[in-house]
Formats: sequence, structure tokens, C-alpha cells
Amino acid sequence: MKRFLSGLRKKATKTAIKDDDRFGTGLWRHNRDRFIRAVDRYYTTAVALHEARDSDGSATSGAASANADETSDGEATAAAAKDPVDVIVDGTHRLNALVEVVDDLTATLHTRFPVTGQVVPGPARQAVGDAPELLTKASSKVGEAVLAASMARSDGQSGRSIDSNAEATVRFITDAEELLGRAREILARVEEP
Repeated sequence: MKRFLSGLRKKATKTAIKDDDRFGTGLWRHNRDRFIRAVDRYYTTAVALHEARDSDGSATSGAASANADETSDGEATAAAAKDPVDVIVDGTHRLNALVEVVDDLTATLHTRFPVTGQVVPGPARQAVGDAPELLTKASSKVGEAVLAASMARSDGQSGRSIDSNAEATVRFITDAEELLGRAREILARVEEP
């Protein structure tokens, strides 16, 4: 058993070294790791919510079909007609795509403006603008999505509708996408010749 665990430790160390090379050890890495942790928490919460629904079928209490909004044509909107648990679980796919965006952003920032601490030096700060704050805010938005998904778990267990919680997760993930889009725009301007 000890031999098995030592093999795992070596693999983890190799991955950490590769990450250090790609993302650094300073602010860029910190922002990336914070985002990844928030995505992991969201995933864990969404899976637990999904499993709770599958085990007893009551996690959504007041399924979306009962609350479906109608358009002017009398048709239920796709988002309103979808099970709120599925909406929350679908957020994991959107967040996985954002992980790649954050990886690209932080790797590029580290390559162009290596930072070993938590402060971006003056000339680099002028070049990167609000990118560090945008990365931090995107992580916070994912954290808010985690909170909304957690509240859905709690509300579902107590028999309340989770439709508003599902809508909140969608809104927070969309906000994170927009913030990362703005950071990409800033970085694209920096990369221009």
C-alpha cells in the first residue's frame, strides 16, 4: 500500500511541476487555481443534486413543466420547460469549457508577464489592465453559482421549487463567461503587434 501511495505522490508532483512551468507560481496561478476549485465545487454539488433526484425523484419539487412560461405563441420556452436539475447539471459543461479559457489566459499571462508574487509590476500592470480583477470576478461568479446550486439542494430536500436556483446558476455562469471574454479582449490587445 505504501508503495502504491508513493507512486501517486510522484505523479502529483510531476503534474504540479508542469503546472508551475505553464502557469507560474504567482498571481496567475493563484487566479487559475481559485477558478478550478470553484468549478470543482460546482461539479460536486451538481452531481449530488442529480443523484438525489435520481434516488427519490423529489429533488425538483414543482417540476419546470408546472412553472413553464408561455411565449406569445403559447409555447413553453425551452429553458422553462427543462428540469431545473438538468439546467444545473448542464452548467458543468459550460464551466468545463471555461476552464480551458482560464488555462489559456493564465498561461499566456505567465508567458508574457511572469509574476512570482501577488502583485503585478507597474509596466506589466499597464499592459494587462483589468485582466487580474476580471479573472478574480469570474471565479467569484462561479462561487455564486455554487451557492445557488447548494441552495437548490437544500430547497429540493425540503420540498420547495428550485427553478429560481437553476436560473441563478445560469445567470452566474453567463456572468463568468462575459468576464472572461473581457479578459480575452484585453489580452488580445496586448498580443497585437
